[in-house]
Amino acid sequence: MERIPIVIDTDPGIDDFFCLALACAYSDRLDLRAVTTMGGNNHTDVTTQNALNILSLFRTDVPVARGADRYLEAEFGAPAAKCHGSNGVGNLVLPQSDRTPDDLTAWDKLYEIAKAAQGELVLVTVAPLTNIALALQKHPDLPHWIKKIVMMGGSIGRGNITPYVEANAGHDPAATKLVFESGIPIDMVGLSITLGCPIRPDVFERYIPAQRGGFREIMEALIRFRSGEAMHDAVAISTQLDDRLMTWQTGEITVELAPPERSGQTVLHPSEHADMRAAVAVDTDRYDAIIGGMLQRLEKRLRN
Repeated sequence: MERIPIVIDTDPGIDDFFCLALACAYSDRLDLRAVTTMGGNNHTDVTTQNALNILSLFRTDVPVARGADRYLEAEFGAPAAKCHGSNGVGNLVLPQSDRTPDDLTAWDKLYEIAKAAQGELVLVTVAPLTNIALALQKHPDLPHWIKKIVMMGGSIGRGNITPYVEANAGHDPAATKLVFESGIPIDMVGLSITLGCPIRPDVFERYIPAQRGGFREIMEALIRFRSGEAMHDAVAISTQLDDRLMTWQTGEITVELAPPERSGQTVLHPSEHADMRAAVAVDTDRYDAIIGGMLQRLEKRLRN
C-alpha cells in the first residue's frame, strides 16, 4: 500500500494532539510532510510551539510552518482555556522542543509541498481555514496541486459556537466559504459525527494493558481534562486509514455568511455529481481499532 502524502493544518489544541499522534503512529500509511499552524485555540506563537512539542514526542523530522496571526476579517478571540487549558494542551507541561519553525510561512510551505507532490497531496485541516484561504489567495493554482481536503470542521447538524455553526468553520467564515468554493474536493468530517467518537478508557486497557506513564499518561490526562469528550480532530484523520469508517453522503456543501448566528454554517445539498462528501454516520468499532492500533504502535516505539 502506497503511503498517502499529507500536510496537517492545526491549532494545538487537545484534540489536535491525538491527530498528530495518529499521523506519526501510522507513518507506514501516512507520509506526513509538514505541519502548518494556525491560531484560534490560542495565539499562533503558542499553537506553533505546541505543535513542535507534540511532534518531538513522536518524530523530529517533520517541518512546522507558522501561520496566520488573525482571521481574514477579524482578530482572534481570547484563548479557549476552558476547552484546551491556558497553554492549549490541558495545562500539561510537555517537554520543550528546541526546534524552530520553518523559514516559510504556512501558506507558502503548503504550496511548496503540494507542487512537489504533483497533485497527490491530501490536506488534513483541523483548525480554522485561514491559512488555506491565504494560500489560495497567494497561489491561485493551488487547487491543481491538492488531491483533496479532509476537514474536521462544519456540521450537518448541531453547532458548538452557535446552534448551527461549528468552531473551525465559524471562527473564520470568510475563509471557510473561500475554501469550499475553491474547487478542491472536500471530505467534511463534521461535529455532528465526531461528537459520537470519544476515546474510551477501556480502549487503553484492551490494547496496551501493561503500558504505564509516557504517552499513555499524557493522553489519559488530556481526555480527563475534556471530561471524556470526543477528540474531534483524531476522527477526521482516521478516515485516511479506513475510508469505510464513515458512511458518506456526496453533495455540494455551501457556507452561509448571514445572519450572524448562521455565519459559517455548512449546508449539504445531496448530489451524485459533486466532488464533496460529508460524513453522515460512523462505525465506532472501526474507530476503536484505529485508536487501539495507534496505542500499540506508539508503545512498541517506546519499548524500542
